[in-house]
Amino acid sequence: MSVVPAILQGEARRRFLQGIAFGAVATIAIGFLWGGWITGDTARAMSANAERCGRMSILVPMCVAQFKAADGAVSKFKASSSYSRESTIKEFVKTVASESMDYSLAAASAAGVEAELARAERRAERLFAKPGVQRNE
Repeated sequence: MSVVPAILQGEARRRFLQGIAFGAVATIAIGFLWGGWITGDTARAMSANAERCGRMSILVPMCVAQFKAADGAVSKFKASSSYSRESTIKEFVKTVASESMDYSLAAASAAGVEAELARAERRAERLFAKPGVQRNE
């Protein structure tokens, strides 16, 4: 005859099983809320986002270099409004490293071209600044 422990008899058994259930629910809730646990869909979305960001970090500098090398591209970029700069980029650069140009790549490249032009302008100001003249910034 097997002896059942006191914890698994009568009212104690019910309380024991309730404790197990409550502990499991609390562990899951704390794990997802504070522990950093994620579901499979969230992990896939994070992976896709990391892949896209990694691809952009490689393609944007290449696109900016291709754009700046095109004849008349920079002058047309400067003349275009801020809302049409992506289409200006798409006009001069069709593909970058066998990737076709899409809106997100064009927008990131437009921001890169703007930053590059601003850097070049600051360099030119420093290069041609008159000695002894203080600039107001």
